[in-house]
Amino acid sequence: MLARASLLVLGLAAPLLAQTRPLLTEPATTAPVGTVVFETGMDYIASEPNFVTGQPRNRYDGPLLRLVFSPAGNVEIDLEWVALVWTPDDPVFGSASDAGDVTLRAKARLLGGKAGCPTLSTRFSVSLPETKSTQGLGPNTLRMLAQVLATVGAGRVAFDANAGLELQDKVESTSAQSDFLAFGAALSWKAAKHLQLLGELAGRVGSGSPGADQHVEARLGARFGSGRVVADAALRRGLTDADGTWGVTAGLSWTLRRRAPPVSR
Repeated sequence: MLARASLLVLGLAAPLLAQTRPLLTEPATTAPVGTVVFETGMDYIASEPNFVTGQPRNRYDGPLLRLVFSPAGNVEIDLEWVALVWTPDDPVFGSASDAGDVTLRAKARLLGGKAGCPTLSTRFSVSLPETKSTQGLGPNTLRMLAQVLATVGAGRVAFDANAGLELQDKVESTSAQSDFLAFGAALSWKAAKHLQLLGELAGRVGSGSPGADQHVEARLGARFGSGRVVADAALRRGLTDADGTWGVTAGLSWTLRRRAPPVSR
């Protein structure tokens, strides 16, 4: 009986695991040791300026393939690959596509982790260039990010905040880089047992250049489900000159492995 009760509690706690999709802001919370999560999704944005020509085009990114592993209760590492970047109607290049970039991340929780307590973490990431820049699909440069993450929860509401430094090599120069303040602020509300409503403002601000521009985006969306598979969707709105106008993102997170709680005898 106690074992069944423990498994039930674990299932109900699934939405409390660190979940990012469909937002960009990363929670400071971490999943229990041994957890493995697979995430996938598609992104679309309209009228995004091509940084090579300046002409607007519609852009698709995905499927995104991300594997997240918790080697310890306070650590998460993940490997992400955007399998395809595609624009079907570029005014200059027509239909153009290429494989997307690969990103490696590591998150370490420094403080908190208990229900009702603020949580503080650090996160480091590096993006390895795979997407060619000649058609304006990607910068084809190395990018690095270091951030402090904070999460505060109160009942059905949780607030996540990110702030840190993002470095991007400039596309037009091999010996220069752009430095940005990378930030994110997200609010989530558990509206029902199987529904979370989400909103955020996230991006990077600073003195950029074509291909390494500042970007700021607002998202409003939801997560659906409370078990091993959670679906998500969000409306996107670009807010800087280098962003597109309106877009959408949709995907799912699938918990492949989750350590069961110890059984008392």
